[in-house]
Amino acid sequence: MQENDHIQTAELEIDQLNQQAWDIRVSDSTKSEVLSSNAIKLAEKINYTKGKAEGLRTLGFCYIRLSKHEEANDFLKESFSLFELLNDLRGLSTVYEYFGIIQRSWGNFGNSLELLLKSLELSEQTNFTEAEVTNLYQIGVTYKQLGNYDKALEYLFKSHSLAQSTNFLLMVGYAVNVIGSIYFETGDFTQALNYYQQGLIIRQQSGDKWGEAGSLDNIGSTYLKQRAWQQAIDYCTKSLIISRSTGDKKGEANALFHLAETYKQINNLEQARKFCNESLQIRHVSADKKGEAEIRLFLAELQRGNDQNISIDVFQELYKALTIAEEIKAPDLLSKIHWAFYESYKISANYLKALSHLETYINLERGLHKDVINQKILNLEISYKAEETKKETEAIKLRNDELIKLNEKITNQKIKLEEILMELKATQHQLIQSEKMASLGELTAGIAHEIQNPLNFVNNFSEVNEELLTEMKDELTKGKIEDAIALANDVIENQKKINHHGKRADAIVKGMLQHSSSGSGKKEPTDINALADEYLRLAYHGLRAKDKSFNATMKTDFDETIGNINIIPQDIGRVILNLITNAFYVVNEKSKQGIVGYEPTVSITTGSIQPPSGGRSVQIKVSDNGGGIPHKILDKIFQPFFTTKPTGQGTGLGLSLSYDIVKAHGGELKVETKEGEGLPAGEAGSTFSIMLPL
Repeated sequence: MQENDHIQTAELEIDQLNQQAWDIRVSDSTKSEVLSSNAIKLAEKINYTKGKAEGLRTLGFCYIRLSKHEEANDFLKESFSLFELLNDLRGLSTVYEYFGIIQRSWGNFGNSLELLLKSLELSEQTNFTEAEVTNLYQIGVTYKQLGNYDKALEYLFKSHSLAQSTNFLLMVGYAVNVIGSIYFETGDFTQALNYYQQGLIIRQQSGDKWGEAGSLDNIGSTYLKQRAWQQAIDYCTKSLIISRSTGDKKGEANALFHLAETYKQINNLEQARKFCNESLQIRHVSADKKGEAEIRLFLAELQRGNDQNISIDVFQELYKALTIAEEIKAPDLLSKIHWAFYESYKISANYLKALSHLETYINLERGLHKDVINQKILNLEISYKAEETKKETEAIKLRNDELIKLNEKITNQKIKLEEILMELKATQHQLIQSEKMASLGELTAGIAHEIQNPLNFVNNFSEVNEELLTEMKDELTKGKIEDAIALANDVIENQKKINHHGKRADAIVKGMLQHSSSGSGKKEPTDINALADEYLRLAYHGLRAKDKSFNATMKTDFDETIGNINIIPQDIGRVILNLITNAFYVVNEKSKQGIVGYEPTVSITTGSIQPPSGGRSVQIKVSDNGGGIPHKILDKIFQPFFTTKPTGQGTGLGLSLSYDIVKAHGGELKVETKEGEGLPAGEAGSTFSIMLPL
């Protein structure tokens, strides 16, 4: 009898320890870890399965909070087995949630959603409201990281509403904070600040010091974006103080870095370096390699400042950042570092090295654009699969429900399919914009070549004017009014030339901006001959900048009687650019074969024709004497994602988008080709024809 009393007393003590650890698992993870560890040891001594299972579950969560995911996973696996043995569905629900968090931290978003939805199902089944609130929150966080902000907000607002109705203040604060972060990432800083401030008040009321520090830092970062420097400093400083008091090294490093950014903006470089170096030290010690590389890049930019004489310290920091970024294989970070090298070497007048880093930067950016497209498609597939898994689970439940619920099921499916359709349409728009940016990359070097000429004129005439004005000042001092007037007339003439060439440069830049923008979608009268000639030159110089060995003959035959035609110029310009770029690519590839007597040639002609359907049309032809298109793939070339170029050199979207653009203008895009096999050099090739109705 006394032995049973002793066991019951021990079990009660373990239950109390576990409850204390569970209650403070978020607000004080370090103390919660100690309490749950003690509970596990006591439970093992008396073989108390429930006490050990709950202790391991809380300990697993604490290790997640400390970013020790491998160890957390091991504890949770053991906890899961014990809860299964006990048939404790509530316990299994929370472990499923924590498994979902770990999978998300490892980048396995599909697994994360599957586990979190399973956790939500068990929470709803057992009326476990506290877990349901956290399940909805974690699902929202996973969708946020997938970039599906609509789904994220849907689950986060559900979590927020349920947490409010049950007075679960801690989770109200967390939901509000992540909602704020979504508005921050989409550039709505006013809304972000509103939610962050709500979250701060709630976290202060609930005693969540870690969360309070995070909210303060978020508010400081938002003020930094709004250029409210003093508020940014005040909030980030408060975040730093709390992070240090709680031992939150990650929070401390973030607050220090944001302070460094703020002081840089107000040109207090001494304070910026101080905070930057402190943040760097923490990230280095904690083995946060990506964070360390980002800090070193920032430090290099800080040391460079506006000085024309770049110190060796700048390059040392950049090389350290580059080494780390290459080690962790972070292409987005590598792209920023190579751009910083380019700017630094350009200022140092080391143009060869600057050009080398610029080329690496452009190649990385192309890869990143392609990766973004692929990741978007993958994320949509993950979201779709997760929703499908959820629907399958609901279908199983429906077998035991009344037939009346079937109509509700169908309605839900329709809504979800409509959401998926909207997401696919959004992704299609992003694919199109990414292709525009890829073609913009092709134009960059050509634009640089084109703009250099008018800028040289501007610079030269500006220098001459400076000398003339100095002479005029001397003549006025001597009282020689007529000579001064003559000099003034020269200045006026030079100023007209500066204005003329400035407008030339402005026109080139506006053309580039038109190409990169989404456009107004409105047709306007356009000189098609000028448009075709401009893109021919830009494409040629762009390829020459990348490959000095590239050469080709360019031929034009423009019908001057066409006049202006009504088109969307940036859209048709993209079509012409794509066809010309493809033509240069195939003749360049053929020239590498060393064919005797072969002269790579690209031609562009315009003219007015009368199609069989009647009316009048403008025809733009882009021809090459490359190898021609094999007959077996001719019917595939306008299909999305089909490309004959090596991996990494083509998205497979150019011709597909060009075809759609011409169709949208009521025109046609056709191709004629002769394969090179068996034909003399120069007789093979392809001609793409654009027909646009007048």
